[in-house]
Amino acid sequence: MLSQSGRGTETRVTLVLKHVYHALGSDGETYDVHVYAESADHEHGGAQIEKLKSVNLADGRELHVISKGHYELPDGSLSLESHDPEAI
Repeated sequence: MLSQSGRGTETRVTLVLKHVYHALGSDGETYDVHVYAESADHEHGGAQIEKLKSVNLADGRELHVISKGHYELPDGSLSLESHDPEAI
């Protein structure tokens, strides 16, 4: 957990695994796509704020989101497709 202070307020920021989707890779293998969000919650009654932080393979490699349910490694060596209706 990361704490940031400024102007008398403290914000705690936590990286949270929000979703795991199965996706079929262009190499015929099945992969787990992990979606992480940064969750900040304000100590003084403020609303909880969440923003998308990263989309990665289970082994930690970063993915680019091409379109809903379609992902690609940054070097283009692997593309993935998820048929999960909730996939981003």
